[in-house]
Amino acid sequence: MQIFSFRVRKYRHIQDSNEVELNDNLTCIVGKNQSGKTALLRALYKFNPHEKEPYDIKREWPRGERRKKDPNQIVCEVKFKLSEEEKEHLAGYTPESITTDIVVVTKDYQGNFEIEFPEQKDLFPDRLHPNDIDELCGKLPIYNDLIREEFRESADKCIAEVVRLTREGRYTELKNSPNQHRSALQEVRSAGNQQPQYQNEEQFISSYIDMLNQICSKVDKIPTMHRKAHEYIVNSIPTFIYMDDYREFQGTALLDQVKNRRKNPTPEDETFLVILKLAGLDLDDLIQKGNSNTQEDKHERQLDLEDGALSLTRDVAGRWGQNPYKIQFRVDGQTFFTEIEEEGKKIGMIPLEEQSKGFRWFFSFDLKFMHDSEGSFEGCVLLLDEPGLHLHPGGQEDLLKRLDKYAEKNTLIYTTHLPFLIDLREPSRIRVISQVNESAVVTNDFSKSGIDEKLTLQAALGMKANQHYLVSPKNLVVEGVDDFWIITELSNLFERSDQPGLPDDVCITAAGGASEVVYMATFMIGQDLEVVALFDSDKEGTTQEEKLRTKWLTLYKERKSATLLLGNAIGENREIAIEDIFSEDYYLSKVQESHKQKLKEKGITKIELLPGALLRDRVARTLQEKEIQFNKGSVAKLIRKDLSKKKKSGELEEYTLGRATKLITSIREAFSK
Repeated sequence: MQIFSFRVRKYRHIQDSNEVELNDNLTCIVGKNQSGKTALLRALYKFNPHEKEPYDIKREWPRGERRKKDPNQIVCEVKFKLSEEEKEHLAGYTPESITTDIVVVTKDYQGNFEIEFPEQKDLFPDRLHPNDIDELCGKLPIYNDLIREEFRESADKCIAEVVRLTREGRYTELKNSPNQHRSALQEVRSAGNQQPQYQNEEQFISSYIDMLNQICSKVDKIPTMHRKAHEYIVNSIPTFIYMDDYREFQGTALLDQVKNRRKNPTPEDETFLVILKLAGLDLDDLIQKGNSNTQEDKHERQLDLEDGALSLTRDVAGRWGQNPYKIQFRVDGQTFFTEIEEEGKKIGMIPLEEQSKGFRWFFSFDLKFMHDSEGSFEGCVLLLDEPGLHLHPGGQEDLLKRLDKYAEKNTLIYTTHLPFLIDLREPSRIRVISQVNESAVVTNDFSKSGIDEKLTLQAALGMKANQHYLVSPKNLVVEGVDDFWIITELSNLFERSDQPGLPDDVCITAAGGASEVVYMATFMIGQDLEVVALFDSDKEGTTQEEKLRTKWLTLYKERKSATLLLGNAIGENREIAIEDIFSEDYYLSKVQESHKQKLKEKGITKIELLPGALLRDRVARTLQEKEIQFNKGSVAKLIRKDLSKKKKSGELEEYTLGRATKLITSIREAFSK
């Protein structure tokens, strides 16, 4: 099962975190110190922890709500996506057809799990599967033909009632049925002098009541459809690993003492043994050859050490971008030394413990994580709380690159308040946690983040633009993530079609609304970067575009920068947002798909749009009248996915193709002026 969102409630100072949607396999949660980052990860970790650690209502219930303590309170709710293999397995537990791949699992303070399939609520009812009922009731005896018709009718009625009570889960009534059925059958039994009917009917009653008693004793021990699905889902939940730091390996170890502690190793021993394993070295072999009196064994041990160090150096090459390095292992008797040589420096080998604290942290963390994520951690959900605190900004950049690799085989969530650990090239990865009404709340809307969180994002933008150009010398700033996704995929589609897309050296940055475009564009221009700011052609967009153009760009006349309104870009003099590039029918089809469960609950099969200007606003007002909250981001995700699957731009609707072509052309021209 693949986790794709979670929600935390009533845990420490988190009242309700909101649903935290994850970005594929890597998500970054940004927040200041004491914002609730650790509490958020700890609550998620305890959902299914690597090491047993239950929720503790005495310590973890929110302060100031003592009288409201409820052990049945759900602490963490997690949504998972099922694989095809998992759906196929679950199909054996229900007679219904499974049309959903989403399951929601909750866990309360008592540690109880509950599962729900929100798009198919009655998929696994708390009753026996019809196959189990047929197998169980199929064991009831078959009566002989040599019985009276009245007895046959009564027997059929009794058997039908057993099946009905079993199907409905009415086990108390079922357990009362043996005596009732015995009386009912005896009332219509043939007289003793009527042979062979009497004998056959008497034999049937005896066999029937005996088997019915067996059914009554077994029926409540057979798991229901819900219980079978529940157990399978709970057993399939991935393990959660929480890490807030790694103990650094100091570089020196006494081999024989490590061996003596192998059954109860220290944290330093564990890291050291990982390094030996990754280098392909065997502890017992090193000790044995070290104790040998032959020169051949000692020479062979030295060759093993050199080969192991070379192998490990090749594996980690390029990961520490500050100064490329080589690893060397050396042994004096039973004392093992790890030494580092920085390439390009003439100071020779330096013991690991004499390296900087940041380097030692990165070295130990990277090697142990490399080992664990491909071994015991593979397929797990990895939670990293403030990694890289000891690292220099350049080292943080290296760690950021490593996190991408770690996330290839795992879902990885990390928290940070460090600007250099925020990848602005991947805005869909970023979530912000901040305090709202004294509770920690998570959002992917940067405009709703707190002052400190905005400063962190601004610092990330400023530092990286100024020092490393991770933003880019040329930048297109758009109002939101939806614009970012759609414009990026349209550009990619045009390039696949051998048509001009966006210039290769242009980086798109998503702001948190029209006013945030003004700030980000101004900040970038102040860093000597070329900027085109794209605004919606609505009232707010037009106002902010004029503000940027007249109040700020005039201050930087010598810089290359420009503003662009969507309506002007596609040659239409009306209110335009990115959604208006698509036809109403196409956009509504994605609304139907992304909101199908909510629409189904309201009995809506077709959306009849209210009149208005912007398509997204018309949809929002239409759904609001039906008491449905519109999530335009989920629609944009589906459009993004659809665009990414198209091979040629000709697969677009003619309506969309014309507008998209004009938009990309206008952006290219804005950069060329």
